[in-house]
Amino acid sequence: MFLDYREKHRGEGKKGEDVAAAGLDLTDGGVLLSYCLPGRQPETVSCRADEEQYRIPAVLARCAERDVWLFGEKALEASENGEALLVSGLLEHAVRRQDIEVGEERFEAVGLLSLFLKRVLSLLAPSVRAERLDAIVFSVEQVTPQILEALGEAAKLLGLPKAQIYVIGRAESFFYYNISQPEELWRRDVLLCDFTGSHLRTLIFMANRKTTPVACFVEEKDWPEVRPLSREKESEENEKIFLDRRFQAAVGEVLEGRSVSCVYLIGDGFDGEWYQGSLQFLCQDRRVFLGSNLYSKGACYAARQRLVPGGISDGYAFLGKDMLKANVGIPVTVQGQDRYLALLDAGVNWYEVSAETEFLLEDEESFSLRITPLDGKSVREVLVTLSGIPKRPARTTRIRLKADMTDVSTVRISMEDLGFGEFFPATHKFWEENIEL
Repeated sequence: MFLDYREKHRGEGKKGEDVAAAGLDLTDGGVLLSYCLPGRQPETVSCRADEEQYRIPAVLARCAERDVWLFGEKALEASENGEALLVSGLLEHAVRRQDIEVGEERFEAVGLLSLFLKRVLSLLAPSVRAERLDAIVFSVEQVTPQILEALGEAAKLLGLPKAQIYVIGRAESFFYYNISQPEELWRRDVLLCDFTGSHLRTLIFMANRKTTPVACFVEEKDWPEVRPLSREKESEENEKIFLDRRFQAAVGEVLEGRSVSCVYLIGDGFDGEWYQGSLQFLCQDRRVFLGSNLYSKGACYAARQRLVPGGISDGYAFLGKDMLKANVGIPVTVQGQDRYLALLDAGVNWYEVSAETEFLLEDEESFSLRITPLDGKSVREVLVTLSGIPKRPARTTRIRLKADMTDVSTVRISMEDLGFGEFFPATHKFWEENIEL
């Protein structure tokens, strides 16, 4: 995975507060851009100088009379005026590896996505040059191999060799945002009502303080029956009342039996102040915040943690749906003693884990891979056979092993025969196997 190019000792000599990073909450509808500078808290870029207009439409437009590309609001305006050809669906096209037709020409979708991201990052210029960023973190609705590949390629085209690139899910952004706030706000559970898309999504942050480290979870649920007001015409008053009741019923169900100290309302779906009844309900013994840039700021906090482990998140472990749910390693013998060689550790995003090691085969052509689930299920020993390897005495075949994940439940291991010096020359024979957790 492209995230594997992290430098092992990148953060040495730095504190988390010394990191310059950008966090982008990215969907096909738009992007929100936040950034953090050394010694400062994250801030969000407004696309209008005179007001807090954070959402940047995820579109490009090519001017008809000259080869000039516009982005965001200017692209929409030029398209509406007939001055440019509009290009939307940048992320979706890049994920699907589809070319995009603009007039009579075709463009690679990844290239256009990279162009859009470059223009977005240029908005940081008054505060920090993109070339000075230590990290860029994308927060997306769902992390998939296709999104990782598309964003990885687009990021490489940005020409920012210093910046390390990460992709996280919105739930993980929520986690990092929470633990970076004053503790009284998340002493109990925290509710996030996300109305950024076609329907309401709720996220509940929970922390089990009886464990070490403190295990944190985010429970997500979609509410397809709770949909934003129509924007085609001014909504009728009864429509607002109806939506208010549905929203209150949904959050009431989520909150039942829970102790929640804080509620966040984010997304364009909360425009119009239609939720007054629900707000009165939510404000009972809870603090309520309205905004839109929680995910992008959470991505900034995540960047600091990625580059310099420890700090604010030290002592807390996020166990999200993208996390590896089992420890993976190899039972080995060292000086006659049985040992365990760890490869992949549970509690890390599946697309961020990788390992490489070398060992000597005890048997002629096989070894065991040990899988230890965190959910209490039995430990498994998976026999890996290296068919076709030359016949050699025990402990005279050195194997180079690389391990990573193809998805949250599949370990990919690759092995190479390195032989044993001059006595048993390497064949460099290669094996690869996928193992379900």
